[in-house]
Amino acid sequence: MSATNFKKCGIVCEYNPLHNGHIRQISAAKKQTGCETLVCLMSGDFTQRGDGAVLDKYLRANHAVKAGADIVLELPVVFATGSAEDFAFGAVKILSALGCDCMHFGSECGDIETLNSIADFFLSPPASFNKKLQENLKKGLSYPQSVAKAVGKYFDNGILDKPNNILAIEYLKEIKKQKSKMIPFTVARNSDYHSDDLLTEFCSASAIRAACSEQEFKKIKRHVPDYVFADLKEKQFFNQRYYEIFAHAHLLTKTAEQLKKIYGADEGLDNRLRKNLCLPTFSDLLFETKSKRYTLVKVKRLILHSVLDITKNSVKLAKKIKPYFKVLAIKSDRTDILSDFSSCPVSDVKNLNDSQKEILSIDIKAANIYNALCCQQGNTDISSQMQKVDV
Repeated sequence: MSATNFKKCGIVCEYNPLHNGHIRQISAAKKQTGCETLVCLMSGDFTQRGDGAVLDKYLRANHAVKAGADIVLELPVVFATGSAEDFAFGAVKILSALGCDCMHFGSECGDIETLNSIADFFLSPPASFNKKLQENLKKGLSYPQSVAKAVGKYFDNGILDKPNNILAIEYLKEIKKQKSKMIPFTVARNSDYHSDDLLTEFCSASAIRAACSEQEFKKIKRHVPDYVFADLKEKQFFNQRYYEIFAHAHLLTKTAEQLKKIYGADEGLDNRLRKNLCLPTFSDLLFETKSKRYTLVKVKRLILHSVLDITKNSVKLAKKIKPYFKVLAIKSDRTDILSDFSSCPVSDVKNLNDSQKEILSIDIKAANIYNALCCQQGNTDISSQMQKVDV
């Protein structure tokens, strides 16, 4: 299939915040796929790392349209704050239901064939790999560490040290498992996902967030578009300290039975977390709870899931229901996309059944908590609704 045959290309993103590397990917997606419509499925107000986004979802969606997206939809928080597997499951299910015929993502590897072969390996791993994996887990290693140590004889395990490679492999696994018709494309990332280096042409979102937290805006000016720079300087962005105080206090109200039902409370992590609840600071709580088996991010996700009341049943329901879409922003001259979606096997957020409303209510709760912690008034899911952006 030639690039000019693709109608809708899907990108899954956080844009936390949007920077030049993201614009490079958007440009690559359009060039590689020749798509008529670029659909961005974006995390809402909370992210996969278990933190709040630096700017709210409506501002970030506005930025995405200005950067080249035709429409920006919200990835439900149940998936947006999940593991790579859950994140990929929700993304592929929703984009497929929306009729996307291709999907584009960044990766450190940059080679779709290599990533595809690794995805095939994990879908049907040899018995020797599974045996080694279980041995590593019994040693108390985290699941990612156990996998990385078990694959060494099959392929370069350095590929699994990179977060975007891991997520790309999960996308490919889900495309295969869900029998999606989407054709995958990737582009090599130019920056280290975790680096705080602002000297290179393309820096990471982590580096930009770190500079913003120190009010060092001059350092990021050349790394983000002017419209993003203006909002980072002028708008109220997420107060991580307020969240930590709130989350710590919230956890103290949870009974052992309530916490056990929260998604991510597995293998005794809930007991370990409860044991450390009376430590004086949130930082103490995090670092005393994490271990070789439980990564820091896994602990942070469990805490966030508790705050948002994302239970094991919530995730099970979210994976079972018919997908729905919530538009955050759309290019003002591309409202035709909405008519196209109406013929797809997906529900508009304005016409949901009770099960779908239950999952949507978590998105709304997340936005309300986020806004309260930003000292902002009002339910933005009612007041902001869909933005039409002139470009």
